Amino acid sequence: MVNEYDKLQKIFSALEMPMDEEERIDYKNLEKLINYELSIGVEGFYCMGSSGEGLLLSNKERKEALEQIVKITAERVPIIAQIGSIRTKDVIELAKHAVGIGVTTVSMIPPYYYKFSMEEIIKYYEDVIEAVPGIQVIIYNIPQFTGIEFSKQNADRLLRNPAVVGVKHTSHNLYSLERMVREYPDKVFFNGFDEQYLAALSMGASAAIGTSVNCYAPLFLKIRKFFMEQNYEKAYQAQAEVNDCIEVMVKHGIFNAVKYILSKRGITCGQCRKPFMELSKKAMEELDRIVSIDGL
Repeated sequence: MVNEYDKLQKIFSALEMPMDEEERIDYKNLEKLINYELSIGVEGFYCMGSSGEGLLLSNKERKEALEQIVKITAERVPIIAQIGSIRTKDVIELAKHAVGIGVTTVSMIPPYYYKFSMEEIIKYYEDVIEAVPGIQVIIYNIPQFTGIEFSKQNADRLLRNPAVVGVKHTSHNLYSLERMVREYPDKVFFNGFDEQYLAALSMGASAAIGTSVNCYAPLFLKIRKFFMEQNYEKAYQAQAEVNDCIEVMVKHGIFNAVKYILSKRGITCGQCRKPFMELSKKAMEELDRIVSIDGL
């Protein structure tokens, strides 16, 4: 299991999903995107999460996309499949498919919309684990989208489960992150907010999954390198450079902003599926100022 955990202590791109003009997945440009990201230092891919428009894809599309990602990456880097949804049966179906094609590490958002009890949410994870032997689960803590904030207290039963290997912590509550890290040192904790990567490292995170990693992976590699060398001034400078870019992207909608930047770099990614709106001309002009920043 040690080797499996080591595989996860990486900087993962929350992989964007290129779309054509008819909102179909553009597999030709998906291959270009994956190979481009590997060339700039991305160490793994987190697939069908928020950045990959996972909840805007059908189960059939999610399966097909994962199959293509596995084929393209050809075991060069680890893959994590985000399989969470509102219905447990759908999640089990996606989990079995992922394991069947060799993706044994999955991430799951909690069930959303209905105000499920914490017991129901925990059972949702446990039902998937029970139904799919050998699966490794990462809890996806993203309260601003799901309304559920996982903590040391309410996630204790899950974090004590050996099939739960870690948490993707997309929350600004770094105190809660540090408390979980200290209580469960054998788990992998992924920073999920790119703008606080350096701070999350200081609180014990050992990995990252990020949307802006699609474009700016070299800067994240620098932050980690300088942090490990205890060169905190340079680490802060690299984090500030990331945040300068994120400030512009968030202003205009980060998912379409990343697609635009990648498209300007030669990998046509199209637009996010509706109801996401297209970027305005003014947004594109502002994003043009950060296209050439790459940290290389």
